[in-house]
Parts: sequence; C-alpha cells; structure tokens
Amino acid sequence: MKSSPDLTARLATLVSEYDEKWSALDVVGVADLWERDNPQPMYIGDEYAMPLIGTDELNRHWARVGSRLKHASVSSQVWSADALAGGLARCVLLSRWSFTGRESDTVHTGASWITWLLTARGENYRIFHHVESQVYLEEGFPAGPDDGRTMSRKKRTHDANESDTAAGP
Repeated sequence: MKSSPDLTARLATLVSEYDEKWSALDVVGVADLWERDNPQPMYIGDEYAMPLIGTDELNRHWARVGSRLKHASVSSQVWSADALAGGLARCVLLSRWSFTGRESDTVHTGASWITWLLTARGENYRIFHHVESQVYLEEGFPAGPDDGRTMSRKKRTHDANESDTAAGP
C-alpha cells in the first residue's frame, strides 16, 4: 500500500509535533506522542544494547534524556510513508539534531534515520515502534527525498564499488 496525500499530511503533523517537543525539551510531550498500551511500545536506538519495551522502560528513558539535556534543536523530514493494513502506518524520517548537555556548553550535532511504526488513534497516529540509527552524512547530501540532487540507488552502488576497487586490498 502506498502513501496518500492525506497520510503524508497527517504524518507531517506528527513529525512537526515531535520536532517541536524535542526542541522544547518537553519529554512528557514527546512521550504523549506514543501509544502506551496496545501495541506495547518499543524503542531501539544505538545507545542501548537491548530494545526498550513497554511504557515503564520508555518512561525511564525519557527521564534520563530529560535530565541530561539543557538545549535541543530537532528538524525531521518524512522520506517515505506507507499505509499498512489494520490502521497501521510506517514512515522513515531523516532527523537532524543538535543537543547541549548539562555537563558542558559543547553542542553535539548529527543526523539519524528513524523508522516508525504507527497506529491510528482517531484522526491521529501514535508511535509504537521507533528504530533510530545515527548516520554521518556527506556534504551535499540531498535536503529531502525529492531533491533534484538525489542520485539513483544504482549510481550510489556503482560509485561505492569503484571506491572499493580503487582502494585496493
């Protein structure tokens, strides 16, 4: 099943709320974007050896994150979205962020690919599965999925193979 303009708009609203709440360090607000019971929420991130499963583990995660940060700026963009059977949806985001911890004034910046599985709740969606992995983007990386600079997958694969060969054993 493919994305419709209505689905994309509904998810853009959710992503905007997510960014606003993170940028305001409103971890309670971020938590409110999640399904709390059914299906059981799950967070998988590079910072944890095991998935966080269930509301209690997520609440501890939000408390840890909220206590460590003094400033945040988050800007995410939907790269793909699909309506799935049973009122579910899947989307992939590219999230660009900067955080300043309470321990110093050092600003940490980066980007992460995020995959969400979402469940419909009335007119809205709620996150119930979040997988996040930090990515190191090259300069000139496309600003969005429809950016004219986006290369085809075949071209990226070809360039990577040339680089591997050129490096030698």
